[in-house]
Amino acid sequence: QFLTGATIAEAYDEDPKTILKVHKEFLYYLILHEMGHTLGLNHNMKASQMLSPSELNDTSITEKIGLIGSVMDYPTINLSLDRTKQGNYFTTKPGPYDLWAIEYGYKEFDEKLEENELNKILSRSTEPGLAFGNDADDMRSYGKAIDPHVMVEDLSSDAIGYAEGRFKLVNTVMPKLKVKYSKTGQNYAELRSRYSMLNGQRRNMIAVVSRYVGGVYVDRSYVGQNTTEKPFTPVSKAEQKRAIEVLNKYAFAPNAFDADASLYPYLQLQRRGFGFFSSTEDPKLGGIYLSMQTDGALSHILHPTTLQRISNTSLYGNTYSVAEVMNDLVSGIFKADLVGKVNMQRQYLQTYFVKQAVEISDINSSRNSYDDISKAAARQTLKKIKSMLLTATSIDESTRAHRGNLIFLIDNALAIK
Repeated sequence: QFLTGATIAEAYDEDPKTILKVHKEFLYYLILHEMGHTLGLNHNMKASQMLSPSELNDTSITEKIGLIGSVMDYPTINLSLDRTKQGNYFTTKPGPYDLWAIEYGYKEFDEKLEENELNKILSRSTEPGLAFGNDADDMRSYGKAIDPHVMVEDLSSDAIGYAEGRFKLVNTVMPKLKVKYSKTGQNYAELRSRYSMLNGQRRNMIAVVSRYVGGVYVDRSYVGQNTTEKPFTPVSKAEQKRAIEVLNKYAFAPNAFDADASLYPYLQLQRRGFGFFSSTEDPKLGGIYLSMQTDGALSHILHPTTLQRISNTSLYGNTYSVAEVMNDLVSGIFKADLVGKVNMQRQYLQTYFVKQAVEISDINSSRNSYDDISKAAARQTLKKIKSMLLTATSIDESTRAHRGNLIFLIDNALAIK
């Protein structure tokens, strides 16, 4: 996290004092986090939702109550898209949740008053700054948990908007890496390392955004507490569609990774002895980008648990169907290059998506754990993709081969002779 902040700060030619500030605040946060464990505090992966994006860089707020509700979260580093308005990079003080939990656990009371006083402390649990969700509740693994507010590597009450800002920041910094990390007499290992760090930021943001699709906000207030929230509230259709729009633009689009292009011939690891004895040393770019797109987003959105939850939640508020989700993904993954060339990243992505739709729609597999609504949507999706491909214009041999293969996969899946 410190090196990621330093990479972005250095790319903007900031004063070395800035790098020291990033390092110092990271150490404050790290020490506070581990001290929290010694006092018995759980991880709290919901705490990063405390402040709005506009409040994150207001030091009159963050130096009073912190960046996040608890130092026990795993937030992303706070990096302002407007580098002239940068506030704290990491939280440097215990948050409201930490103080509240420690008060409950350690404050001493007269024995006759203890139960009543502890109940008073507990009654505050609905306050926004005291939100809580631990490792059992977080959505870091695809298909796991349901509340997108309980997630690692996110920040602010608008995590989707914050992630979009991070995508923009990474795309601005990427082209500057070669100048910063190409040093006379040295190899390109540091350049490769910094490139990987920034892609780590992309991967984290892709994962954060994807969890809003099919998500359900959870409220664990007891009956009679001061809250208007229901225990389960599906993420609104508008917010789910917004999440897919951000993914379509910054993860799936043909130009999503254009900012990296000048770096490709220089992404060389340092050679040590027989380090490449059983492999090759060229950067595996197709795998790098497909992993971000699939492990970060599609493996979660197209997970059987996620798709079935999308249908189940239609009974209590969700109006975004599985068929609509797949339709919006198809728009982002296929439409932009129907006329012209399909680049390497998109060929891998489109093939993965078709194979996943084929797997979902397979009614004969004994291992298929998808529900019937998901299977129906997948079969409709395959037909739609084939129709699009049959009217597409291919201007190069690679694109023609790619589209021919997709049609072959679809025909076999639909048993069309």
